[in-house]
Parts: sequence; structure tokens; C-alpha cells
Amino acid sequence: MYKSLQLKSVLIFCCLLVVSCGVPSSSEAPASSVAGTPVTDEEFDAAVKEAHGTLQTVRQALLAPKETYTFVGLKVRFIGQGVTEDMWTQPVDYYNGVFTIQMIEGVTINTGVHPESYIRATLDKVLDWMIVEEDGNLIGGYTIRLTYEHMTADEKAEFLKITGYKIE
Repeated sequence: MYKSLQLKSVLIFCCLLVVSCGVPSSSEAPASSVAGTPVTDEEFDAAVKEAHGTLQTVRQALLAPKETYTFVGLKVRFIGQGVTEDMWTQPVDYYNGVFTIQMIEGVTINTGVHPESYIRATLDKVLDWMIVEEDGNLIGGYTIRLTYEHMTADEKAEFLKITGYKIE
């Protein structure tokens, strides 16, 4: 139970961090620098494409999880009334192009999707996947890595401190 709460806190922090990142002033970072700049749609789409190209890794983790795995997650997009919400979930099963996932948090745009709920997510709704090992090593997590790449040095240090991730 505590582990689940810790993961929720980390995921909420990540969402807040991504949302709160603004455009840096010209004195903060040179125009050619990536750190401190917002993620572009093209970069996000490329990260999603890379995640989709490696989904077999998370499917294999569901079939034969290693003892070193502390978290296996899927980032899934929920759409409702013209609004989208991207949430990290826990995959439970995969069959024929559909993941069965367990919600970690509730979705605000759909009142029927609560924490601990099990729902089905087709591949077109999956944006990313990640596996976290005992030592903090992050496997996958392409959208997380993209966001991390755009953080300033101080933001990166705080992010790694809070999450305990090791990003190579």
C-alpha cells in the first residue's frame, strides 16, 4: 500500500513538473539549448513512436517479470469531451492488441475510472511504458526521458532525488 502511495506521489510530481515548465528567458538558456525549453509536439510524437516500437519489452515483463522490477507501468491517454488526460497505470495483462490495466489514480474526465479500477486500453491509447528496477534503473520511459532532457540542471537533480530513478 505504501509503495502504491509513493508511486502516486512521484507520478503526480512528474505531471506537475511537466505542466509548470515554462519558456525560459533569453538570459536563462541559449536558444540552441534543450535544457529549460518546452517539449515540442514533434519530440513527444517521436518518443511515443519509440515506445510503441519497444512494447515487446513490457509485454515480456508481464509474462516473465524479473525479481528486480519494482514497478511496471503504461502511460495511457484518456479522452473525454474534447479534453485529454495522460495517466500512468499498471498493466496486468496483454492479449490481442489490448492491455488490461489497473488505475493508479482516478481520471478527472471520466468519473467512472477510479484508482484500483481495471479497464482495457487498446494500443492506440498507449503512449509510453516504463519499468523501474530495485536500484532505480529506468527502462523505457521515453516521455519521461524527453521531459528530463528538457529540464534544467537543478530540475534534473530534484527529479532524480524525488523519484530515485537512474536515467542513463
